[in-house]
Amino acid sequence: MSPRTPSGIAVLQRHDTIAEADVDQLLRVAGYTEPGDRPTARQRQFRRTVARLCLAVIAARRGGLDAEDALRELEQRTLEWAREGLGVDAVLDAVHRCVRAAVGATEVPRPLAAGAVVEVLGRLSGAVAGAYVHYALELTEPTEQARGKLAQHLLAGDPCGLLARDCGVELAARYRVLAVHLEEPPATAADIDERVRLRHAIGLLRREVERHCDGAALAALSARSGTVLLPDTGSAPEPGVVADALTRAAQRAVTVAVVDAAREELPAAAERAHELLAIARRAGRRGAVHQFRDFALEYQLTRPGPAREHLRHLLAPLDDHPELLQTLRIHLATEANRLHTARLLHVHTNTVDYRLRRIATLTGLDAKRCPDLWYLRAGLVVTAVTAPEKARRAPR
Repeated sequence: MSPRTPSGIAVLQRHDTIAEADVDQLLRVAGYTEPGDRPTARQRQFRRTVARLCLAVIAARRGGLDAEDALRELEQRTLEWAREGLGVDAVLDAVHRCVRAAVGATEVPRPLAAGAVVEVLGRLSGAVAGAYVHYALELTEPTEQARGKLAQHLLAGDPCGLLARDCGVELAARYRVLAVHLEEPPATAADIDERVRLRHAIGLLRREVERHCDGAALAALSARSGTVLLPDTGSAPEPGVVADALTRAAQRAVTVAVVDAAREELPAAAERAHELLAIARRAGRRGAVHQFRDFALEYQLTRPGPAREHLRHLLAPLDDHPELLQTLRIHLATEANRLHTARLLHVHTNTVDYRLRRIATLTGLDAKRCPDLWYLRAGLVVTAVTAPEKARRAPR
């Protein structure tokens, strides 16, 4: 037998009798054990499962046997992988690599004809596609679609009494509006499709919202962010409780901004909540729940107008001096403690003093004077929040 030949394929009858040595050999032939390949435990298990099931279907086709058990297992495993965030392209690529390796490198008396190879690939690909169709239907159930549409109508200020009745939802007089954003996940393997992970996370968020509010809550969620409407009743859970549940469900940090409003005020409240969410995220306060009172000052300082433009221009001379901006931020965050600032920056206190003098020279504002200190703080707030706007307006 050739050293590149998976053994015993022609005589196998059941997919659960595939020898581990056959799987190992197929993975080598498929190029999964090249130098430098460092798969995670999850990737190794995924590859071995695909290889085993491909061998089982090929063996069944050669022997004229039934491969339904192997195909059913492949579809079930693929559905689990989809729920974990694995993209369909990764599964199909693994299937095709394993089939090419098994068919092209196996020395058997009766090799598969071209038509049989196409049939095997078709059945395997069909099982994979069926799993992802099932997964897509899980995320877009008609009830969820209708409830999402109801949330969108409420947020737009449209009449929606009939739609609410059709959804079986009793509209509340007041709501707690949660602006929600899913932050970047922890580092994952390269075969994880972030788009699939996000769709899965959003689906989990919808179910978690309904579970915590007995179906009375509504959610309008997009790829990475959205709005959740919690009825403002005595029995509704606190936003922090919901946010913790969403974080666990999505398996990533979730940043939330909360605004309370009457039902007829929902459009303006949602806009304000998302503005607060943007302020919190740009200020580096991610992965937490924020009330309006937490950022009332920042919110007011960043309202468009001549005052905001004046505050933004106060620190414009520091745009070309990132080390001075960093020193100012840390100095103010440490309540103007020179020693603490120097320690965090890993510099001498004399360096901190020099940089503060440079800031005073460039801006005309001295961090050692209380009146100037207030303007420096306000300028930093406006600079942090309007930085994305400045980037958008900058010439390309």
